[in-house]
Amino acid sequence: MDERFDKVEDKLEVMTFRQNHMSRKLDDLQLDLKVVKRDIERNIHALNDQMETVIVIMEANELLPKRKESW
Repeated sequence: MDERFDKVEDKLEVMTFRQNHMSRKLDDLQLDLKVVKRDIERNIHALNDQMETVIVIMEANELLPKRKESW
């Protein structure tokens, strides 16, 4: 009987180790995802700023009609 409990205990230890390992990997993945999301949002913001600059320059050179100001 003790032998069977020892086997179960060994398997439980292995399962616990694997679960802890996967939990750490999931935490790392979540952090990576947050970093990527932040980088994408920064890049989109930079692109929006650049596009706004292009629009202003094109309007100044009369390549685009000027936008109407709305209040």
